[in-house]
Amino acid sequence: MQPKLSKHSTLLEAIVALYEQSGITLASAVAFSFIVSLFPFCIFIGSLAGIVGGRELADQAVSIMVETLPKRVAETLEPEVLQIMGTTRIDLVTVSAAFALFFATGAIETMREALNGAYRVAETRRYPLCLTVSACFVVVGAISLLVLTAGLVVWPAIAARIEPQWLARPEAAWVQRLLASNWLASGTRYLVAGGVIAVQLFAMHIWLAAGRRTIREVWPGVLLSVLLWLAVAGLFSRYLDLNDYARFYGGMSQIMATLIFFWASAVIVLLGAELNRGLIELRKLEDVEPDVDGAGG
Repeated sequence: MQPKLSKHSTLLEAIVALYEQSGITLASAVAFSFIVSLFPFCIFIGSLAGIVGGRELADQAVSIMVETLPKRVAETLEPEVLQIMGTTRIDLVTVSAAFALFFATGAIETMREALNGAYRVAETRRYPLCLTVSACFVVVGAISLLVLTAGLVVWPAIAARIEPQWLARPEAAWVQRLLASNWLASGTRYLVAGGVIAVQLFAMHIWLAAGRRTIREVWPGVLLSVLLWLAVAGLFSRYLDLNDYARFYGGMSQIMATLIFFWASAVIVLLGAELNRGLIELRKLEDVEPDVDGAGG
């Protein structure tokens, strides 16, 4: 007789299933593909920004995207990305932009295969359709990042116009200090990052992976992934300060640290998918058991 599933044991079962179904290995492939696709994605952002805001908007968008990563990872990626973008022609209609879009979809395609494995579903869509869906994820992601960047750029001017007069009074000095504090800025940054990641994860679980799922079925895994990612992102730089990666990887230590962070991020996403699958199966069993009891009675 098989042990009865419960909501309390689903998370533990998801962790075990992640290991048994080679989720750890697939996460390595996802991390590698994200590193490879990062630069083409940034080049595509530059090409897209050339229509509305030019190179300055593209550079600001990349900086905002990188700032959501741990400090050590951001310090490794940002100079290299900006250097590549500085030597690439910004024009959406160039062949390089088309190639950048194609190669940027590689990470999304790898994530799609990994999510299908976590949900135990077979892909039934034709590959051209899957590639189109992945390309849409890249395009929408780039546009959303540019819109967010433009909003953050113009927000200080808007805030200055709508700032209430009572903030200029001496007794409101503590409010100004609070608004200018570093911890509030960091908290807001991670809050915005968590919201953006949550939207992306909902889209991936519902539309990218094969099969049909609802928001009600995927929100537990999305919430788990967002909370774990924010915790890992906040603690990863401190972890690197306590471990000398240069002893093991020499001059490649910064690149390896970046790859390890992306690997941990992929594991977190796949763990959320495993949790969702377990809860979906549990609901199906709960729906079947009353029917069986009624038939037996």
